[in-house]
Amino acid sequence: MSFNSKIALYSFVLLIKAMKNILILTDFSLNSWNSIEYSLSLFQNKAYRFYLINASDIQDEEIKSNSVEKVGLATIKKPIDSKKEFKSLLKKIEDSPLKGAHTFTSIAVKTNLLIAVKNQIKANKIDLIIIGTNGLSTQGKRNIGSITEDIITKVKCSTLVVPKDARFLGLKEIAFPTDYTYFYEAKLLQNINDLFSYDGSTLRFVYLAKNNEVLDKEQLWNKETIHDYFINKTHSFHSEVNKNLELSIQKAIDQFGIDLIIMAAKNLNLFEQILFRPKMVSIKYYSKTPFLILH
Repeated sequence: MSFNSKIALYSFVLLIKAMKNILILTDFSLNSWNSIEYSLSLFQNKAYRFYLINASDIQDEEIKSNSVEKVGLATIKKPIDSKKEFKSLLKKIEDSPLKGAHTFTSIAVKTNLLIAVKNQIKANKIDLIIIGTNGLSTQGKRNIGSITEDIITKVKCSTLVVPKDARFLGLKEIAFPTDYTYFYEAKLLQNINDLFSYDGSTLRFVYLAKNNEVLDKEQLWNKETIHDYFINKTHSFHSEVNKNLELSIQKAIDQFGIDLIIMAAKNLNLFEQILFRPKMVSIKYYSKTPFLILH
C-alpha cells in the first residue's frame, strides 16, 4: 500500500471514529417523520450514522398513533409490517433534500422498547436518542408519554424530544432552565458543541423558582462557573419566579423566541414539573418546542 493510500485510509478511519451515532424511535407515523425531518435539518452539513428503530410491542399513545384502527366499539391493534414500512421510510429519506451525507440503518425488534433502546446504545455506541411526541392532549392530561419519560429517566443517554408541531428554523435562541443547584451544567453544555454547532446562538440561562429567594453561596458559585465557561459566547441570565413553572418556561419562550430548551437529566425534579406534569392546557411549548435532555 502506497504512502498516500495509507494516509487516505487513516483519514477515513479517523472520520469514521468521529462520526456520531443517533438513534431515532419510529412508529412510521407523521409525528415520527417530523422528528426525522427536524433531526436532518438540525444536523445539516454533518455526516452521522442514524439508526431507526421500531419495536413491535410499543403500547404508548404517542407511539401507536398510526397502528390502531377502530372497528365498531372495539379497538383492535393493527399489526405493522416493519419491513415494508422501513422500505418506504428509507426511500422517503433518500428522496429528501435534507438527507445529506448521513447513513441510515433500520432496526425492527419484537421486544420491549426500553430494553431495545438500551441494547442499541451498547451495541452501536449511541450518542443521542431522538423521539417524536404528540404533545399535550386537549383534555389537559399528560401526553408527552410514558415511553419518553422512561427513556429520559432510565436510559443514560442524551435525548432530544421533538413535539408534533416543531419545525427547525435554526438555533438562534437556546434556553437552559436551571435552579443553579448543579455545578456540572456548564460542562454538559460545553460537550454538546461536538454534536451540533450553536456558535451563532444566544444561550439564555433561566433561573426558575417558585418563590423569590436569594441565591445561596453554592448557587452563586455555580452561576459564576457557567458564566466563566461561556465568557466567549453570547449568553445572558434571567430569573422567572412563579409557582407554576410551566408559565415561567412559556414566558421565556415567548420573550426570546426560544428555538430549543436544554436541561440536565440530573435535575429530575425540575424537568419533570415542566415536561411531564402539565397543569395547564393553554401552554404551547408542549407541542412546539423541542427539549434536549443531557446526560
